[in-house]
Amino acid sequence: MNTPPSVSVVIGRVSTEDGDRILETLTSLSASKCEVVIADRLQDAISDRIRHEYPQAILVPCPASTSLPEMRTLAYEKSTGELVAVTEDHCVPCLGWIEIVQESFTEGDAQLVAVGGCVTNGVTGRGYDWATFLSEYSFFAPPVAEGPSEILPGMNIAYRRSALEQVPRELLTKGFWETTVHQPLMDDGGKFLSLNRLRMDHRKYFSVALSSKQRFLYSQYYSGIRFQDEPWWKRIAGAVACLALPPILFFRAFQSASSKGLKSEFAKATPGLFLLMIVWAIGECYGALAGPQRALEKIE
Repeated sequence: MNTPPSVSVVIGRVSTEDGDRILETLTSLSASKCEVVIADRLQDAISDRIRHEYPQAILVPCPASTSLPEMRTLAYEKSTGELVAVTEDHCVPCLGWIEIVQESFTEGDAQLVAVGGCVTNGVTGRGYDWATFLSEYSFFAPPVAEGPSEILPGMNIAYRRSALEQVPRELLTKGFWETTVHQPLMDDGGKFLSLNRLRMDHRKYFSVALSSKQRFLYSQYYSGIRFQDEPWWKRIAGAVACLALPPILFFRAFQSASSKGLKSEFAKATPGLFLLMIVWAIGECYGALAGPQRALEKIE
């Protein structure tokens, strides 16, 4: 019988609200044999709790201005596992998450370079909780397409280390790996696999202020990167086009939620979704005109 490949879990500690959720993440992971490496730009009382209550976790202190992709890269570079799993500091993996990752790569061929799964909502007390979840993860709510896939969630995914080692470091730190790393991996012949049994519970209570700020920063960053090398007239045209985003985004979210059996949850989320999608459009408009600036450093 083949020995299962070793797994390292890399996490960036960035949450300024609901920051103790990472303790739930670590408790869940402690049930499995894996290495956990946490890049930490907060370095606060929760950091001290991690050191005392989860001494097996490796903390990598980072300057407060370190972006999340840079933090993931630093954690990855400190890790040693044959497989590199990525999640976030407010997400809790399902029972047996590590074992499912190991099994998937053991059974897959050498071209399998990434395995991902679905995302469930672990904070459901308010309609706004559903708004923050559906605005970001409606596509990945279960069930997701089972089998080969080109789209996997960036916070419920594991990579073959040998594949990541072929990716230039500037791509690892430039942006979120699902936009900067996945395409090069596939261009090199790598295969991606999507599994419904690989579940991640998204557990973050967002205030309206924080979620709006984060939605703006994400949108500014992506639009800024897209238009930063374009002439002024294309940036203006892109900014104007962003005005049409709210109804388009709302309709897409409705379609996705409906297909996942979340119509009643979508109804509860509607006021919050309208707000977030207006902020989304404003952020993209601003990014097209002003560029990404330092948005990436502020994203949680």
